[in-house]
Amino acid sequence: MSSDDSIGPIVVPLDGSRNAENALPHAALLARVYGATVEWVRVVDHEGLRTEEEIDRFREAFATYASYLADKWAIAKYESSVSQGPVAAKILETASTASFVVIASHGHGGFHATFIGSVADKVVRGSTVPVLLVPGVGAPTAPEARRFVLIGLDGSEAAEQALRVGRSLAARMEAPVALVRAWDVPAQALAFYEGYAEYPADNLFASAAAIADEYLKRTATPREKVLVPQGAPAPVIANAATRLDAGLVVVASSGKGLAARIALGSTTDRLMRSLHRPLLIVPE
Repeated sequence: MSSDDSIGPIVVPLDGSRNAENALPHAALLARVYGATVEWVRVVDHEGLRTEEEIDRFREAFATYASYLADKWAIAKYESSVSQGPVAAKILETASTASFVVIASHGHGGFHATFIGSVADKVVRGSTVPVLLVPGVGAPTAPEARRFVLIGLDGSEAAEQALRVGRSLAARMEAPVALVRAWDVPAQALAFYEGYAEYPADNLFASAAAIADEYLKRTATPREKVLVPQGAPAPVIANAATRLDAGLVVVASSGKGLAARIALGSTTDRLMRSLHRPLLIVPE
C-alpha cells in the first residue's frame, strides 16, 4: 500500500539481545500494511555512556545495526535513535506520536516473576498507543498470513475501541476475524438465589449466556466468527486463541499512564503472562 503521512511510526525498542529481535517480523508486517516507518529505539541508562564521543560511537554502531535489520526484514523506511535515561520512560516519550509499539516480552533475562516491573510491562501500562507484545522466546519468525485475528470483548467502551483497531488491522492483513465474549454467573449471584425455587440457577446461566450471545450477534459482521464460551475471560480468550490457532489476539487496556501506574484490567494482565502468541493491547 502507499505511504500515509498521517500514520505515525512503528516504534521498536531494542536492547541488543536476540530475544528483543522477536519483535522485528511483526513490526515489518505493520510497516508494510500501514506504509509506515519503523523507528528502532535504543535507550541506555545514565551510567552507560559517559562522554559525547562514546555516545556518538554508540549511535553510529546502532545505526549500522538498524540498517542490517531493515535489510534482513525488508523494511523500506526506517529510522534509529539512541537516548539516555529511564528506559521505559524514554521509550514512551518516543512512542507518543507512534501508531504502534512492538516489543518482545523480555530482552535480557527470561520470562520469570521479574517480568512485573520490567521494561515491557511498564511500556504496556504507560502507552497511549496500541502495544503489540510478542513472546520473546525462540528465534524471530515471520507472521503467517491469513490466520485469525481474535478480539476479546466485554461490552465496554474500551473493548469497542480495541474492536475498531483489531478490525482495521485484520482488513489490512486480509485476515479473518473472530470475536469472543466470556460469560459466567458469579458465585455471589448463585448464593443470593439459592433456595428460591421461582428463580432456579439454570435460569441465571441461561440468561447470562443469552446476553453475551445477543451482544456478539449484534456486534459481529456476517463474515466474523462468534465465540461465546462460559468461564473467566482470560482462560476463555487463551483457549479460543489455541482452538483457532490465532495469529493475533486483541484486547483493551484501561491503563492511564506510566506515572499514575494504574493497574491493567485483570484479563489483560493475566493474558500478558499466559498467552504464548502475539497480543495487541489497545489503550482507551
